[in-house]
Amino acid sequence: MKLRTLAVLQLAALCLALVSSAFAANNAYLYVVHGIPGRDISDSLNPGLPVDILVDGECAVRGLTFGNTNGPLTLPAGTYTVQVSLANTLAPCTNAAVVAAPVTLNGGSSTSVVAAISGGQPALLQFADNLEAVTPGSARFVFVNSADAPELQATLTQLYVKNPKPIIVTANPGAQTLVNVPAGTYLLQVVASGSTTVLASEDIGLPAQSATFTYAAGEATNNSIGLINRTIKDVF
Repeated sequence: MKLRTLAVLQLAALCLALVSSAFAANNAYLYVVHGIPGRDISDSLNPGLPVDILVDGECAVRGLTFGNTNGPLTLPAGTYTVQVSLANTLAPCTNAAVVAAPVTLNGGSSTSVVAAISGGQPALLQFADNLEAVTPGSARFVFVNSADAPELQATLTQLYVKNPKPIIVTANPGAQTLVNVPAGTYLLQVVASGSTTVLASEDIGLPAQSATFTYAAGEATNNSIGLINRTIKDVF
């Protein structure tokens, strides 16, 4: 009797695990990145440009400011309408949309949507997040050119090591490029390809077996390029 009960419990646990696995595989994960500096719209606006974000008419994010990210939002796989409006603290998500676009989310995948300036106008740029396993001792660096800028070049120089070899990554407008590097702390400098003028520079930590997504945002023409970093740990 005990053996039969144990077998039934084990079978039930297995079925629950299979159902949970199937449910997870049908879910998708959405990150939202705010990459529009307020001064790129108007000198009279708050530089942080707080925004509300609706997903298929539902108020999903409130008061997100420039340089910040939100997520992951867990959603069933499918196509959604994502709308970005100026934040309304008294009645969130009720202002008219500044920009809207359909976003298709595939089951088991992660997608980032960046509110950005493209061609001088607000836009929503979509990027698939590469979360394939990272080997021990390494880190993944993903450079995303979501700025209103030409091809950008990011140079990573590892700090606190002898004779570091700079690692150069380039990304076209609206595109991303990834590279796996030794885990550590790096000086990150971004220039327009073919130029030596530094548009953005900062130290960045790349933990072992993590994926760091660095979004260049803003406009090159008015020197408002900034970097937005998001790190996902335990990518194995």
